[in-house]
Amino acid sequence: MMRFFAAMADALTRLFADKGARMTMVGSILIYACLYPQPYVGEVVRDIPIAVIDQDGSTASREFLRRLDSSDSVAIAAVADGMPEATDLYYAREVYGIVLIPPQFERDLLAGRQAPVAAFGDGSYFVLYGGLASAVNQVAQSLGAQVRLSRLTAMGVDQATATALVAPIDIASVPLFNPNGGYASYLVPAAFVLIIQQTLLMGIGIMHAGRPTRPGVPRLATPAAYILLYMVLIGATQIVLPWVYGLPQLGSPLTLFALALPFLIAVTAMGFALLQVINTREGVVFFLVVQGMPLFFVSGVAWPLESVAEPMRSLMLLFPSSSAVLAFTRVDQMGADLYQIMPVIRLQGMLALGYGVLAVLLHRWRHPNAG
Repeated sequence: MMRFFAAMADALTRLFADKGARMTMVGSILIYACLYPQPYVGEVVRDIPIAVIDQDGSTASREFLRRLDSSDSVAIAAVADGMPEATDLYYAREVYGIVLIPPQFERDLLAGRQAPVAAFGDGSYFVLYGGLASAVNQVAQSLGAQVRLSRLTAMGVDQATATALVAPIDIASVPLFNPNGGYASYLVPAAFVLIIQQTLLMGIGIMHAGRPTRPGVPRLATPAAYILLYMVLIGATQIVLPWVYGLPQLGSPLTLFALALPFLIAVTAMGFALLQVINTREGVVFFLVVQGMPLFFVSGVAWPLESVAEPMRSLMLLFPSSSAVLAFTRVDQMGADLYQIMPVIRLQGMLALGYGVLAVLLHRWRHPNAG
């Protein structure tokens, strides 16, 4: 046993002595931890600058713009005389949206006709476009409800009945697992699962690609050393980092580590199996870089799994992160217990066994005389 621990210590010493492996497996994680969450610290987008064009100039149009400016999502940065001026502001990136209130807006409201409002947003920025559209829609609904309520009360309908007629269903929206409705709460912990996988695979490639396998105890102690190191990094990225940034954590750390262990074993086994197919540092790094983005999209975080073709989903399950990302999210954000993520743990165990056996068979096939 002492020889095993000594071999683990030697493997970690070799790792930290290799500049490329050290920066990939440790340095990059620290850099990502410092820089990656920064754009999402605000959680949600607020005060999107927009330009407004009020062609009606009425009390109702001014009230519409006042409510729009007081919303959390947008802020009126400019009042334009027409579309040419507003378009110039948009192309100069001084505003990211335009709201136009046409003539006779108030007259149409008072006459009981629909009063259209035009909202132009930047479709290349879905978050900004969604924020603008949501703000305009909410203001239109609230002002429309007020107009209908005033019309009913003027007809002699009592206040309570009029309110029930205008809004027969009162909806209370309560976010269960992301109370801020923000991006950092669900994106940062999920992304670090993929970062952990990719850096571990790259580190294994940098340390062992094109080099002979060390026989005896180091053959098992080296993977164990990498798994131990990354268990520490899992704790740093999944527990310490969310605590530093104030992200909600509902799951138990023990459940998190129970999921992390088979995940890291599967990733490590995959890394050593990959070495038997691609035996150069550059080849391993290139392979991992080009498939990083597809793995993120099929994880179910950035894109719904239901929108991914079934053959692609099944194929991507061969990568440990494809099932682990949502499992980590369920534990961290939804408080899932060990029983609820057991199917993923079993899958990670199957991947670890499969890749481990594959690595041994490929190594014996390529090096039949090796010890």
